[in-house]
Amino acid sequence: MVPTPDSLRPAVSAPPPVCLDEIAECLGGEVYLAYAHRPESGVVAVEAHFSAETARSRAKARVASMDALHRLPDGVARPCAPDDHRDLCLSDFMPDPPADRHSRVAGTGLLSRERYMLPAEVVWMGHRDCRVEPTAVGVIGAGADGVPGAIADLLAHDMVTRWWASPRMPLLRVSQHLAAMIPEGAAEAADALGLRVSAFAMPGPDFQIAVVGVCGEGTTIATAAARTVGEAVAEAFLRALAARAQPWNTLSTADSLRRLTVWHREVDYLAYLEWSALDADASAFDRRPGPAFDRRPSPGDGAPSWADIACRRFGHEPVVVTLGDAGEAVKVVCPGAACYRTSPPGTTLPCPVP
Repeated sequence: MVPTPDSLRPAVSAPPPVCLDEIAECLGGEVYLAYAHRPESGVVAVEAHFSAETARSRAKARVASMDALHRLPDGVARPCAPDDHRDLCLSDFMPDPPADRHSRVAGTGLLSRERYMLPAEVVWMGHRDCRVEPTAVGVIGAGADGVPGAIADLLAHDMVTRWWASPRMPLLRVSQHLAAMIPEGAAEAADALGLRVSAFAMPGPDFQIAVVGVCGEGTTIATAAARTVGEAVAEAFLRALAARAQPWNTLSTADSLRRLTVWHREVDYLAYLEWSALDADASAFDRRPGPAFDRRPSPGDGAPSWADIACRRFGHEPVVVTLGDAGEAVKVVCPGAACYRTSPPGTTLPCPVP
């Protein structure tokens, strides 16, 4: 398609309906798993939450966003009015990038509202003939998460990726306080089922990062960012549970290999995390305020927005990508975030989060 000045978004055909296959209870009914898929593209999303309805809406929204990113056309011409946008290249997103394909996707700056043309390699999902590893970091879900949650996702993965490569600061071990951060019944059920939950916190400016491992006949590790440690731990815990239920053949090759490594080398991964961890004092972190949490700064509380936080950290505003006739937001990307790579890190133990 040759775009016109009024048509900067690549054409994506009307999406097929989402098939919601299953809602399942786990941990004695304290956590719900929702599985959604698009049969035509084979895209699958598994989400976990303490509420069945929230798990369902998250799975449906995530599979819709990922399906749109899978169906993104391979090539998009530049707009006719070059002065109306800023062009970003792969070199803005990663060191030593491969040759740029010159395929572009339109996006909008979340702070300036400026229009950008982005390298398609950092946006699209699925199997592509390029050397950039596709990433689901920044894919937009539903509800209160939405765009703020996608930015928090970028921040969490950036910090954990950098820490894993160079652990210069100790993590805070908060496993002993788990029952204060997730429903007490969920913590008790995990213990009764023989699941070990290891939770760690990493303080950041204006936000907190959590890394949670759920172990037992294999390990999954997830990370999340939120305003408080309790909120971040709760979200990372849910993500680690969802990862245990995600069919590996639905993941990208690099992510599948990463999950396989973590699954079989749980002792090594937990030892690596414990090596840097210090026990946290209960008074050193905020407990989760309730079963439902909001990762957005509260209006009027003087806290910076997630977009402001990301801009300060990465030196560039986050950019949201919208697709389809309705202009649905499907992904947030940001130059400077350590979420875009040509291959998995070359460490002895690859970072457990993509």
